[in-house]
Amino acid sequence: MLNWRKNKEIYHDTTSPEFDKIRLIYIFIILGSVVLYIMSFVHLQRGEKDLFLFEALVSTGGLLSLLYMRITGKVSIAENFILIGLYVLFIMIIIDGGLEKTGIYWIFVFPFVSFFLKGNKVGLLWNILILGTIILFLYLSNEKIISIAYTPIEIRQFIGAYLIVMTLAYIFENTLLKSYDKLSKLAMTDSLTGLYNRYYLFKRLEEEIKRAKRYNHPLCMIIFDIDNFKQINDKYGHDVGDAVLTMVARVLKRNIRETDIAGRFGGEEFVIVCPETDIENGYLVAEKIREAISQINFGDFKVTVSIGLSCFSGETAEQLLKKADIALYRAKDSGKNRVEIYNEKNCPQREQIKTTHQEQQAV
Repeated sequence: MLNWRKNKEIYHDTTSPEFDKIRLIYIFIILGSVVLYIMSFVHLQRGEKDLFLFEALVSTGGLLSLLYMRITGKVSIAENFILIGLYVLFIMIIIDGGLEKTGIYWIFVFPFVSFFLKGNKVGLLWNILILGTIILFLYLSNEKIISIAYTPIEIRQFIGAYLIVMTLAYIFENTLLKSYDKLSKLAMTDSLTGLYNRYYLFKRLEEEIKRAKRYNHPLCMIIFDIDNFKQINDKYGHDVGDAVLTMVARVLKRNIRETDIAGRFGGEEFVIVCPETDIENGYLVAEKIREAISQINFGDFKVTVSIGLSCFSGETAEQLLKKADIALYRAKDSGKNRVEIYNEKNCPQREQIKTTHQEQQAV
């Protein structure tokens, strides 16, 4: 199932896999509505008013569902409308038979459409529903309850073929979803450390800033880089440098909270976005990370980090990042292996927070 309802901005995000699905829904409904409108007028000219009314209603309903999706950002209405419309249409085809009883074979498109729109689990339920209904109507045709009659061989051949097509569609969608997951992971993670990359971090930071503004919740940002990393690379080589980055990332993962969003921002620089976190708790998180990383020992040298911390007070993502970066350079200038907070005028002083932290540890 499309997962973009959580964030309406995906509707305009052309880089998102879901955007392609939304575009295909538009194409499917618009083309289907145009075809049904044409067919409805053909049936009206033939005097088949029931078919005209049904096709005209389905066409109009499809376009209205697109309008609703556009206004509300919810795709579920359009998804369900497509599947319900196809369900009713295929049942009518079963009853009518189509040209020389060939209409039944149009039903083979349903597995691909249902799995595409609803995913494997819900799509499978839709397939079971339509297959069960079709089998019932095929049985009724054999009992001469409906006008068109299908032979037992035709019924068996159809059921067997439908099960094969449904299985292939299920496998295809499952493979496609795994590919999407793999590509999404590659697009948002750093290949060396396994942490989130710069692009995804910035995207999440912007989302958290919007949430902090909307609900007036606290938000902190931590940025740090590895002290003397260039000298480590120059003296011990880039392989050792990469090992240091990997170890720092591993320690970082173990020492952040579930709600924190951590990633590698570039080179030896790392960022942690801390939602629902005021400056005092942000300092505790930063100190915990600094202390844990300072325990890393590579034999000939120890690893330390300098950390900058900023708290959200209405600025943009770029401005909040800049403040944390300024605090980071202050930590570098103040001797490294320490935490510095930006904007002490509006936030509690570093020494005051440090004293509170030490008191909590003593308790």
